[in-house]
Parts: sequence; C-alpha cells; structure tokens
Amino acid sequence: MLCCCVQVVMRTWLPAGEALLQMIAIHLPSPVVAQKYRMEMLYEGPHDDEAAIGVKNCDPNAPLMMYISKMVPTTDKGRFYAFGRVFSGKVCNVLM
Repeated sequence: MLCCCVQVVMRTWLPAGEALLQMIAIHLPSPVVAQKYRMEMLYEGPHDDEAAIGVKNCDPNAPLMMYISKMVPTTDKGRFYAFGRVFSGKVCNVLM
C-alpha cells in the first residue's frame, strides 16, 4: 500500500513521461534537420544518387527508403507486420 502511495505522489510531483517528451521535443532535432547531416551514416551507397538525396531531404517523392526494426507474425501463415522508419518515399499497400 505504501509503495502505491509513493508511486502516486512521485507521478504527480514528477511526471516523467511528460517531462521526457518535452525534453525530446525541445532538444532533439527534427528528422528534416537531422537527416541532412546523418545521411552519410544512414546510407552506404553513393551520396549523389537519387536515393541518397531523397534520404537527405526527407523527400516523400523520392524512392522508398525504410529501416525495418521489427517483424511481428500475424495469424496468416507466412505474413508479418513490419515496424520501421521511413527515411524517404511513401509506403503503400502494393509496391509496383
């Protein structure tokens, strides 16, 4: 019981979730700004090709460049949900 009371008091006095989100928003650069100088670490190909320029500019009309960080199986055999971050381009249902 005491532990629960201490947790409630600490959450009220120091809301960590809100504080962390605010610190992230204030101190970390936006993807548009950060990708301009991180592109060299994100992309191993030539830095002057269409994909590299798209990543550098966060261009939604450039070729799709995406990092898949997690694959989660679905109930359908052989199908997965992919969680990732899009660096350029757009994700759609069917890529042609």
